[in-house]
Amino acid sequence: MEAITLWHQALENNPQDTEVLVYLGTALRECSQHEGAVRCFEKALKLNPEQTLVYYNLGNIHLELGNFNKAASCYQNALALQPDFALAAYNLGNTCRELGHLQQAVECYQHAIKCDPGHAPSHNNLGNILKHEGNLTDAIPHYERALQAQPDYAEAMYNLGNALYEYEQFEDAIPWFDKAGIRDAGARALYCEYKTRQFDAFRKRLNIHLDRADHHSPQVATLVAHHAVNFGTQNNYQFCPDAFDYVRQSSIAQLCGSIAPLRDQLLSDIRQASIDERQQGRLHNGVQSSGNLFYRQEESFRALAELVRDKFREYRSYYAGNDCELIRSFPDALEFESSWYIRMQRGGHLDAHIHETGWISGAVYLALPERDEDSDEGCFEVGLHGDNYPVENSTTDFPRRLVKLSVGDIVLFPANLFHRTVPFQADEERVCIAFDLKPAAL
Repeated sequence: MEAITLWHQALENNPQDTEVLVYLGTALRECSQHEGAVRCFEKALKLNPEQTLVYYNLGNIHLELGNFNKAASCYQNALALQPDFALAAYNLGNTCRELGHLQQAVECYQHAIKCDPGHAPSHNNLGNILKHEGNLTDAIPHYERALQAQPDYAEAMYNLGNALYEYEQFEDAIPWFDKAGIRDAGARALYCEYKTRQFDAFRKRLNIHLDRADHHSPQVATLVAHHAVNFGTQNNYQFCPDAFDYVRQSSIAQLCGSIAPLRDQLLSDIRQASIDERQQGRLHNGVQSSGNLFYRQEESFRALAELVRDKFREYRSYYAGNDCELIRSFPDALEFESSWYIRMQRGGHLDAHIHETGWISGAVYLALPERDEDSDEGCFEVGLHGDNYPVENSTTDFPRRLVKLSVGDIVLFPANLFHRTVPFQADEERVCIAFDLKPAAL
């Protein structure tokens, strides 16, 4: 704070001194006074627009604040002044990725690598996009190059483990998760052991996890629940052991009825916006958007995000006081870990799966195919089995529950429940926006 005071005093003596403006902006940013920092940097650029680092630092602030279009403009200006600025190309790639412009992000990361072949984060993030697009063959060498440049790079270790995990090379993935030791690496190692029927190793690792870690992993909760049914044991993981009791269906008034301008605008933006689509192996006869839909600039998506937040607050209030970590440990501050649209055509369906990194999963339904009253086609189902988890006895009954839907409905449910879409044969399109919510600090 003393530095800020001194730079303010210096600026009073010479308000047109761009160097002082930059120093003051930097000091303000270090103290998280972002608005003041932005004003200083913008004024400095107005006085002298040939300042590459100022554009870059201003872009970094906008990126942190989620102002992705402004951030992209700043990085583009920095690169126009210094085309070999690898960090600006890298952060422009990050910005494009957040906006769902994956091909532009790929080009940015490739440019950063051309400028600095040993830039490990660019290799890592390029690998992530290639993996996101289903191109694991090209993704893995980028993780390996990131680790060649930076052998202790935990993110690249974790992502290499994930790529092998998606290749179903579970034995090879486990050591990388163990080396990385970040985020949910332990949960993913448990998954690998369970999927390969290493049940003794799974139980040994699980017991250590139960003793040492908070019960905050939806993926571990899924595994423990499946194991409990599979082997007739107790579900002693406290994230949300009675998960079916926490499936809540309601409606959003602004999306219901024959006249619903927000619903119409959402459908229009989904069909017309420039949003890249991603590969999704579990999705059949449909497409899924990339990026984080609720953080895009379209007003319709931002309006729906606020309505979803309101519904989540209702959800928490409804279950307040219940004895499970999902409710007890979810703070007031939340974020959308991810959000995307799914459009399905005739024959469309989604295989049973979970979202490992959210706490609450959900979907809002904007268009549904016609179905008979007694038909399950196009409906939503949650359960305790999916993803080809090993079943020890073919007669074992894994519980499941069907949710019948109407346009305008929202369904919120614990992320440790498998969920799927029942195939449908009607001609109408099925359109929903799905999302994962998690505590903002996690």
